[in-house]
Amino acid sequence: MPAVAATLSAPAPAAGGRRRGMKLAEASLRRAASGGGSSWRSERRLMSELERTVTAGAAERVIRSYVGSKSERAALAALSRLLMDSDPLAVPFYEAVTQARWFKWSSIHAAAVAALLESNGSMEESRSFVSSSASRLESSSEVALFYCDLMAAFSSRGLRDRAMDFYAQLRTMPLSGRKAYAAMIKSLCLMGLAGEAEEVLREMVSQGYQPEAFQFGSVAKCYGKAGSLSEMERVIASMSDAGIRLGTGAANIVLSCYSSCRDHSRMLTWLKKMRKLRIAPTTKAFNFVLNSCPTVASMAQELGPSLPLSTAELVKKLKSASPWPAEAELVQELLASSSVLHKAMDWSESEVKLNLHGFSTTAAYVLMLQWVDALKHRSALPLEVSVVCGIGKHSDVRGEPKVRELAQQVLSRMGSPLRLSTRNRGRLVAKRDRVKQWLATGWSSPVAEESTHEPANGSNRQPFLLTLVRMLGQVLSPFLQLSKGEA
Repeated sequence: MPAVAATLSAPAPAAGGRRRGMKLAEASLRRAASGGGSSWRSERRLMSELERTVTAGAAERVIRSYVGSKSERAALAALSRLLMDSDPLAVPFYEAVTQARWFKWSSIHAAAVAALLESNGSMEESRSFVSSSASRLESSSEVALFYCDLMAAFSSRGLRDRAMDFYAQLRTMPLSGRKAYAAMIKSLCLMGLAGEAEEVLREMVSQGYQPEAFQFGSVAKCYGKAGSLSEMERVIASMSDAGIRLGTGAANIVLSCYSSCRDHSRMLTWLKKMRKLRIAPTTKAFNFVLNSCPTVASMAQELGPSLPLSTAELVKKLKSASPWPAEAELVQELLASSSVLHKAMDWSESEVKLNLHGFSTTAAYVLMLQWVDALKHRSALPLEVSVVCGIGKHSDVRGEPKVRELAQQVLSRMGSPLRLSTRNRGRLVAKRDRVKQWLATGWSSPVAEESTHEPANGSNRQPFLLTLVRMLGQVLSPFLQLSKGEA
């Protein structure tokens, strides 16, 4: 660690450069957390090379070579990855980064390094590093921001007592500026200290600094995650007193907290309030609501023979079979808005495309039913119709992509002509004429047919038989094409 301390003994960079460095640090941490970013391939190569090294000297040479040859963005992304993985090599990597010509000190990365050192048992080095870093900062406001990042970094590694030490030191400092208060609120919420965060929020207002919706939302979410729904509702209601309009972010926070508690009646009331305030549900809201509906989730997971194949059938089955009284009405209220469908559906002259990226399996199932209903009411269709479901690259579950499997099963049972594209295995596609012919044919789930108390004559069975014939043709069509090619 002496090398780190030595590099930090250099003059602190200009304030503008520091702000830019912090933005890059935040962006690199977000990319590392999401597993994305344009440099992920070079990161994988770096990790592979580091795994093959057998001595500390060899690892340091690999690190210096990487930092020296890569861009600032790529190097910071790799540093963030090592820090998030708690890799001990993050410390020598940070040393190499501090020696790069583009290096700009970032409190976020410095706090993460200090927390990693302490969690690895290097307590003295960690405290020396923190002291050295703080002494180089130019103002008490910058020190306060650094301490806020230290609180978040140490608490994320389970070092809560040490994080509280930083909080105690922070409370002895004279805070100035909205940014310092906002950072403290964020850190306290990350630590789960909703009461303390709300106290700082009140102090912020009393000092004449205007909070933003994000600060109110963070405190409300902290209360909600702890199960204190009445306190969460109170904080959300206080936004209007501060002159802040309820927006999509705060609305989603409330839905997420109700969802985790599976409080359907409160979710229903909140969705109705959103409709009254003209706040359209988002993809997140769609996921929150439907993931909290156990009957719908069970249908999408099991894909049983009585699976509803239209929104009307779905609501009808929920009303008759769901043990949760408000589940059917909740789904019905969510389907009353088409904002999520319109955002997920790309309509052009050449193609209509439903994009299922970002949706859970349960939400994708309901959205597909809503999409098919929308297609039925269209008088004209583009040349091509497709559903983009991906190949499971971003899924936490290994094996067959769940959303793709669901899309294939549901569309197949409907007798849909959509098939996996030969060029893109995460896309189901069909031509307009075949889709129009399909939409003109009636279909329903077996449970809907059985519930009609009419004689089982040929006319009643005809749509179902047509669907079965079409499904059989879809299964056999690849083999028929193969045999034609061989002939």
